[in-house]
Amino acid sequence: MYINLFTMAVKSVNSGMAFFKPLYWLFGKCMEGLLFVFNDRYFLALIVFTVLTRLILFPLNLKQQKTMAKTSRIQPKIQKIQKKYNVSAITDPKQRQKANQAQQEEIQALYAREGHNPMNMGCGPMAFQMIFLMGIIGIIYYPIQYIIGINLPNDTATAIAETLKMDGRYFQISLLQNFDQYKDTLMAEWPKLFTADKVAAIEEYKRHMYLAGIDMTQIPHWKDGIIVIIPILCLVTSIGSTIVSTLIQKKNNPAQAQQQQQMMLMMLMMPLFSFYIAFQVSAAVGFYWIISNLVAIVQQLVTAKFFPPKRNIAREMIENTIQRRSREESIKNTRN
Repeated sequence: MYINLFTMAVKSVNSGMAFFKPLYWLFGKCMEGLLFVFNDRYFLALIVFTVLTRLILFPLNLKQQKTMAKTSRIQPKIQKIQKKYNVSAITDPKQRQKANQAQQEEIQALYAREGHNPMNMGCGPMAFQMIFLMGIIGIIYYPIQYIIGINLPNDTATAIAETLKMDGRYFQISLLQNFDQYKDTLMAEWPKLFTADKVAAIEEYKRHMYLAGIDMTQIPHWKDGIIVIIPILCLVTSIGSTIVSTLIQKKNNPAQAQQQQQMMLMMLMMPLFSFYIAFQVSAAVGFYWIISNLVAIVQQLVTAKFFPPKRNIAREMIENTIQRRSREESIKNTRN
């Protein structure tokens, strides 16, 4: 699912889909503010932006963990119901269907008594992460419009791309990469857009798009030398995040961890996919992914230490007892 969402994000950004433009504008303003605070140090601003987005998502992740704790708490009761009906052992199709329906009804009644909706776990945190990722990719691909603030309607962008013989999807990145070559033409053909102040702003922005001598607007390629460190670090940090998650799960829930170990190959697909994608997008996107993975590792360790699942389960049991007594008291008062 995450892979499909990410692929959609990249395609959407590449095609410049209109309904994402408010998101690009919002993220562009945030980055513009951070660049002002950090004196145009782009990658420091991007690190802070990544940390802030993770902090915003932290309560949502905790809520998801609480829902998982509730699911773990009532899992033995669900298993008891499943054992009672033993649907898999019934050979007659009609009887199996009938038993399965009765089992589902009893499980739903259990959820109702416990005040639990397993669908609440959902893909909320993942979806929000993809929204942030789309915003980040957008402002990296369209910095001239959304960070520097030069308004480029589609017809103007197409005209510039055609005049400079660039790929229309990536022309802002290409323009940034070769700005010294094109700036005279831009100032002559579109003087109202590319004023002296805006040209100076683009040159300053480009100057800060270098990290350790690497032009982070470039798309990594094996033949381009040191820049391949970006996809490699994407792979390493993504694997690291997966391993930390597995180890924490193994400690907190050995039974579920065993299932995760059986799915290890599937879990490693995401790091391998991130490695592949890092060769398809600008190195700056890969840098964001690296920082995001590192922050995720720290976040997982902090969550495991200060918000362990066992504590959540105990808290959930107390809350459930209070709610049940309250419902019983309410029913008693109604009858009286």
